[in-house]
Amino acid sequence: MKPKDRNNSKILLSDDKIVELYWNREERAIKATDEKYGNYLLSIAYNIVHDELDCEECLNDTYLGTWNSIPPARPTAFQAFISKIMRCIAINKFKANHAQKRIPSEVLITLDEMDDFIPSENPNEKIIASELSRIISEYLETLDENSATMFICRYYYSDKIDDIADMMKVHRSTVFRALSAIREGLKEKLIEEGLWYEEK
Repeated sequence: MKPKDRNNSKILLSDDKIVELYWNREERAIKATDEKYGNYLLSIAYNIVHDELDCEECLNDTYLGTWNSIPPARPTAFQAFISKIMRCIAINKFKANHAQKRIPSEVLITLDEMDDFIPSENPNEKIIASELSRIISEYLETLDENSATMFICRYYYSDKIDDIADMMKVHRSTVFRALSAIREGLKEKLIEEGLWYEEK
């Protein structure tokens, strides 16, 4: 998705000041958020929904969700806070679109990659999902910073491998090999925890 010039070389407010604007119910908080993080949020949405009009809708809903969340929330990591709101909104939009058999998303590709070792059929799905979340979090803590960043970019934000390579200034094959090794390590962790079983 081609980024739009949202900041026009303006001096951007710090995250703390933007949060303060929301806290004081000042509507310019939304403009300040858009100027600083609009393109970033749109890139998250586009990686999930793959439609520019849907991205703009998700962006507006994210700003509304942020406005409705602050207060009572007072996030200390504002970028992560709004990223989570955007991702949830974009995934819900993707699910609605996918139900209507619209354009497949990059999310499908990343989930397909994970399907090789994450169990998908279990009567206790909620328990399994909770355990998977715990195990993945613990596993990420064992990774070096670059590997953890690649994993999060690929499987949380659904970034394309080429985009991750550009961001980290490495060749795409480096990212591909690293992700393969990370998935294998996670597979071993799941086997240890009894959530994945090798077929004999």
